[in-house]
Amino acid sequence: MACLDRELGAIESESMDYKDLPSTHIEAQRRGEAYYFTGKPCKHGHISPRFTSGRKCKECAYIRNRKRTTEENYWTDYGDEEYKQRKREYAKKHYLTYAHKKAFANRRRLIKLARVATREGSEKIRRMTLESQIRTLDTGIKYEIDHIIPIVHEKVCGLHVPANVQILTKKQNRAKASRFDQDKQSKIQMQLLKKKPTEVG
Repeated sequence: MACLDRELGAIESESMDYKDLPSTHIEAQRRGEAYYFTGKPCKHGHISPRFTSGRKCKECAYIRNRKRTTEENYWTDYGDEEYKQRKREYAKKHYLTYAHKKAFANRRRLIKLARVATREGSEKIRRMTLESQIRTLDTGIKYEIDHIIPIVHEKVCGLHVPANVQILTKKQNRAKASRFDQDKQSKIQMQLLKKKPTEVG
């Protein structure tokens, strides 16, 4: 009996916290609120606010998300084949969206700004690009041109010059992504500074 009283007291205190929320879905839409609270339990018995966007119970969503992030292999066999095919089609459509096109255009703009190589340097980069294509044809493994110091990064901005370009497999390039090891690069720079400069003329 005491346990039941505690549960009822907790529900009443939570209800007091939600008293400022709209009591109906229509009112929540009219006021532009993210949640509304009816005071009635959902189908799983939770007395919790509901999302205005989909009318789903907030507590149910919390439990579901906790389960997704804590259980091992939750996503391994998630959904049937129809669900997986629907997700694949959605992913394909993403490449036609405005957001993706805008991000791709921004990257091309940054690469264009980073092209400071001389005519000889540009020729070297073209030869490296051809070499990566030849490797792909010879081995059947996809090779790509990668910038050692990323062009798009929050801390650094690499240049599109031969010294900053390398040939990697597609798998290696995706694993590297836009990561940048500052300590490793600093050691390389110190080694270059210690080298005796070549005589010119």
